[in-house]
Amino acid sequence: MQTLPNHTVLIIGGGIAGLATAVRLIQIGIKPIVLEKRPFLGGRAYSFTDRDTGTEIDNGQHVFIGACDHFQQYISVIGASNQVRLEKRIGFPVLKHGKVGWLKARKLPGPLANLSALFGYKHVGFIGKFRILWALLSIKTARLGPTSTHDRFSFDDWLRDHAQTNETIQNFWNLIILPSLNDNIESVSAHTGIELFKVALLGTANNPAMGIPLFGLSTLVGENAKKFIEGHGGEIRTGINVQSLEITKGRISGIRTSKDQLIEGEAVVSAVPASAMTPLLPSGSRVKEDFFTPAESVRTAPIVAIHIWYDRPVMTDKFVATIDSPLQWVFNDTDLKSLNEKGQHIVISLSGAWKWQDKSKKQLREIFTEEMTNTFPAAKDANVEKFAVVKMLEATFQVAPNSRKQRLSQRTPLPGFYLAGDWTDTGWPSTMESAVRSGNLAADYIAEDIRR
Repeated sequence: MQTLPNHTVLIIGGGIAGLATAVRLIQIGIKPIVLEKRPFLGGRAYSFTDRDTGTEIDNGQHVFIGACDHFQQYISVIGASNQVRLEKRIGFPVLKHGKVGWLKARKLPGPLANLSALFGYKHVGFIGKFRILWALLSIKTARLGPTSTHDRFSFDDWLRDHAQTNETIQNFWNLIILPSLNDNIESVSAHTGIELFKVALLGTANNPAMGIPLFGLSTLVGENAKKFIEGHGGEIRTGINVQSLEITKGRISGIRTSKDQLIEGEAVVSAVPASAMTPLLPSGSRVKEDFFTPAESVRTAPIVAIHIWYDRPVMTDKFVATIDSPLQWVFNDTDLKSLNEKGQHIVISLSGAWKWQDKSKKQLREIFTEEMTNTFPAAKDANVEKFAVVKMLEATFQVAPNSRKQRLSQRTPLPGFYLAGDWTDTGWPSTMESAVRSGNLAADYIAEDIRR
């Protein structure tokens, strides 16, 4: 790729989107300067050192799937491919009232492997499986072009119009929708739900396979990116609170910090959430009203992560999904990260966690230690050595009906100003993959504009 020397781009935000933008700019030959308000990198994907155990603990369980091509490429470029693990195909147990049903793909070619996971799944009956296959066929043939109306109604409405019942929706569709889109199936748009299943379940056998970080997130996406960026001439500056954009003659010329420091750059990329981006813009600007205003309507959804350390193993699988239980998804962090621990560290991931976000640590401990005992018999004889809760109140953006118009392009009408972030228009929901894609798009637009 042709390099573009002597060009500097400022990136506001050191989350995955900002770091991915910087990495892509370096590959193009442009110097990035990443400005992060906090003292650490990673944004909403971070980890911290637990005082009692001394181990690096993620704020919540982050996963990716085989279809996340851009994220995996990003991890490879920053030299961290050995710090993640990707399964060969979809396969995980689903618990419902003490009964186990596996969604496990067989060794078959192409999408047949993923569809075969339904055959042995015990939580949906024979007729229900045919209903699901019929809906999947409708998803495969659904057209999601610019004139599509699928964003106007919920995925639940669409499914019920395509022969789905409470059984299939609760035991199959929402089992995947809730953790993937961080919202209940009645609240997400049909467009996003269809898009998800087109990519994940109707693609290759590798597409829905689950990938897991083997190291702490701050190490995986933060420190590795920092080493790559600084090792290739870029800069990382933490503790920088950007107050506003600096505009000269109608064009971005840099940023101004809260300490009234001017940092100059040929272009600026906002890689922060929509709610933090819009205050950077000049007030009363017609550009703001015409282009940026839809971003002010972006809404977020919470995730609550519950960490429990037991004095002995209580589960044998790497991860388990549950139905009709507040547990949702349970991850065996000790096994996933091959930790040499006498006991076991369990992570419970609660998506769409409005019900749990205001409850106290004491309340959550009572509810979830009891639920773990009810679900995993071995937990009855185990002692809880430590219990921790991490609440991410604005974990992801919501993909409610009519929300697509809120997702802005990475290239804006304000010359020299670009956007990155999983909430921008990437065609993906709020994921690490969407964050990386947004950064790649923003960097490519910058290169095009500089060349022009």
